[in-house]
Amino acid sequence: MALQQEKASHDMQRPAAADEHATGILAGERTMRDAEITQIEDAFARTQRDLARRSVRRQLILNVVGVVVFLAIWEILPRSIRGLNLLLFPPPSGIVDALRELLSSGELIWDALASVGRALGGFAVGSILGIVIGLLTASVAPLRFMSDPVLHGFRSIPAIALVPLAVVWFGIGEMSKIALITWGTFFPVWISTYLGARDVNPTLIRSARSLGVGHAGLLLRVILPGALPMILAGLRQSLAISLVVMVAAELVGATLGLGELIASAQQIFRIDRMFVGLLALGAIGFALDRLFVFVTQRLFPWYGRS
Repeated sequence: MALQQEKASHDMQRPAAADEHATGILAGERTMRDAEITQIEDAFARTQRDLARRSVRRQLILNVVGVVVFLAIWEILPRSIRGLNLLLFPPPSGIVDALRELLSSGELIWDALASVGRALGGFAVGSILGIVIGLLTASVAPLRFMSDPVLHGFRSIPAIALVPLAVVWFGIGEMSKIALITWGTFFPVWISTYLGARDVNPTLIRSARSLGVGHAGLLLRVILPGALPMILAGLRQSLAISLVVMVAAELVGATLGLGELIASAQQIFRIDRMFVGLLALGAIGFALDRLFVFVTQRLFPWYGRS
């Protein structure tokens, strides 16, 4: 009897041991598959990072080559035209001394800082107003109908045409320049935001409303994300416009700024200093645009490279 019970107990333990062994094999195979998948994913991520680095290096090299080619053509062209006055059309080598002079005195740096501060200040105010009013006019029909004639009418007035009026109202201080830059940057952001919010997929809006999302939640959680690509496009355009309006405002009256540098150089017939101011504007515009793209791609990785 005891032998039969011991045999029965042994027979019951054998399947249990076999199951544990099979489970261990399956777990080991699963662990190996997970490790292989992890290795494949890591290798793919490294490949993508290498491709991204090579793409960035290639882009930088081509940027440098483009600048060098442009400077070479600029250097050769004025010298190859017979009878051309190099004081009026100075090549890059004729601008280096003026650049060195302005850098050593610190004048160029202070002018650039003042101009960038004004441009970014007006850009920030105009962009915030443009986004808010664009969202409201796109989502509130009565407000859109009331504001359309006024906003579209004012949109046709260039900021440069308002320079004399801004000087009369705000003087030649910082307020007039910020107001003009705000005016110039507001309308591109507003129209881009309005169009982006207006063209959000209606199915998304109906789905959100069916789930009980209120008007404020609909505006912030559905319409704003849907309009984001158009908003970013408007912001990028307005960033360049802010520099254009900033120069126009500084040409009228300023004690600091790249526009003031160009105007004062024109008065004393220093064409080389004028070119330094123009090149500084171009470099600042390019740097701000690249910074905008960099920040945008970090905040919104799905936003395409450009």
